[in-house]
Amino acid sequence: MLNVLVADDDILECQVIRLLLEKERPMVKEVYYARSGNAALEIAKTKKPQIAFVDVQMPGMNGVELTAKLKQIDPQMEITMISAYDDSDYILNAMKTGASYYLLKPARPQEILAVFDKLLKSIPSIVDLRNRDCIKEFAEKVLLGDREAAFHLLENIWQQLEQAAAGDIEILRSRSQELAITLLHFITDRHHSPDVLLMFRNNLIRGMSSAQSPADIKAQLNEMVENSIRLLDQYAADAGHELISRAQKFIQDNLHKNISIEDVAKHIHLSIFYFSRLFKEKTGVTYTEYLIELRLEKSKMLLLTTNDTVASIAKRVGYAETNSFSRLFKSRVGISPSQYRLNRGQVDC
Repeated sequence: MLNVLVADDDILECQVIRLLLEKERPMVKEVYYARSGNAALEIAKTKKPQIAFVDVQMPGMNGVELTAKLKQIDPQMEITMISAYDDSDYILNAMKTGASYYLLKPARPQEILAVFDKLLKSIPSIVDLRNRDCIKEFAEKVLLGDREAAFHLLENIWQQLEQAAAGDIEILRSRSQELAITLLHFITDRHHSPDVLLMFRNNLIRGMSSAQSPADIKAQLNEMVENSIRLLDQYAADAGHELISRAQKFIQDNLHKNISIEDVAKHIHLSIFYFSRLFKEKTGVTYTEYLIELRLEKSKMLLLTTNDTVASIAKRVGYAETNSFSRLFKSRVGISPSQYRLNRGQVDC
């Protein structure tokens, strides 16, 4: 699991990066942010982040100076500079002090995630194994339900983890968590995120956190493989899950359109009545409620991560009428879309 530091006096920029990483990159354990170079340096000393996003211009110590000091603390830390200025001198100084990449404000979400993924590949951890044949083969065996082969490969990977950790229980725990989350990513990519996998992930992280020995950590990995294979066996035996998975993907892919329950039912070749009943049975909510919540979540993300107008965002999540979208948003969230953006997503409960 990774710790990330964001150093920027623009609190909105910090919140955007935090929200993106927490939502899109589950291997991130914590995102810490500081509004000055000195504060960022103190966080780095205690929290030991592996990745940092650093603004060039901050009160007191600037980003170039901070980058140099962060590299003194941890030469392996991967750093990206952020700036509103497209200035070659800034870029050159940033690279000289150890930054790997340079982003211009306002950085788009896909740019932030792309840079994060590049930084991730440079970190010496199990994440580096993601594209290796052993990890892919391990995931494929789990997906196929081949217990014997899956556990044989897990044993080989475990030996690599123990060797790399060199007796450090924290490194072993962290890399084991990364292995587990990598496996769950393979499964969710193939099966469109069965909700129960989120429970596995949360239980796994709690279990890993309380593990006191290598044997405890290994037991958590074994349990994860057993649970994943069992879930996938049940999933494969229940055609209803596959149908609803296809329906959910269709909904997400067409969220910007005025899609009706008839459209979705037709896409998976079911009657409206049967689809409606099956959807509620498998997801726990009605189609309409699911669609509304999905649109609201996407609109929240867009409000915090883009400069698009409320009217534009409404259309991007499937609402032709801005007023209708705003009324719905306020009734569900408690404040208007514009207020949500101004409050940077912080809503009193």
